[in-house]
Amino acid sequence: MKELNYPKVFMLLAGLSVATLAVYRVVSLQTDSFYAFLIWNLFLAWIPFLFSMAAYELDKRKIGGLLLVPLGVAWLLFFPNAPYLMTDLVHLTIRKSRYIVDGTIQNRYWYDMVTLLLFTWSGWLTGFFSLYQFQTVVYRKSSLLFSWVFVLAACVLGGYGVLLGRVYRLNSWDVLTDRHQLYQLVMDSLNRQSVFFSLFIAFVLLVIYATMYCLLNGLGTGARGKGSKHIHG
Repeated sequence: MKELNYPKVFMLLAGLSVATLAVYRVVSLQTDSFYAFLIWNLFLAWIPFLFSMAAYELDKRKIGGLLLVPLGVAWLLFFPNAPYLMTDLVHLTIRKSRYIVDGTIQNRYWYDMVTLLLFTWSGWLTGFFSLYQFQTVVYRKSSLLFSWVFVLAACVLGGYGVLLGRVYRLNSWDVLTDRHQLYQLVMDSLNRQSVFFSLFIAFVLLVIYATMYCLLNGLGTGARGKGSKHIHG
């Protein structure tokens, strides 16, 4: 795996988020502020990146080894918030009466669709870079094969997290504040349809992440090979 310059990655993601918020602001002035909740959802998508960045830096400096486990658990709890943003596209269907009037598609549909897609792209990219950071940490501790086992598990649990969030309306922090509800929702979600949905989302996450991984390792710059541990940036 190639080591990335994460200060630059952070600036890239921050710039993308600022641009996304700017687009939302312009569009909301033209239409309405219905999609203001996307700002909160984008913030939640940033949380796993902050956890992964902390774990990455601690491991890079060979300190805080015991903190990597709680950071990993916290990251896993919030990671589904990144792919969850995709499901907000459902509002384009829910609000179709505002977008199609007398058989004509209104301009606001295109404004809102682009805004939703930009929020989704920003959230997904932030989430996938956080996954890449944690995969790098696992790779340092073990092997490339085991790091991909970790990625596969993260995508499966991420898909399941999207299911719990969108279908069962469970929040990441409910795991800590309402364990009885969590247990009940898990029991309710153990059915064929839910399993298929979770695995479908997991497959999509894995395909997109693998594409990003190949681009980063095929076209990027940085240390190459298991033996090199130099971190750029």
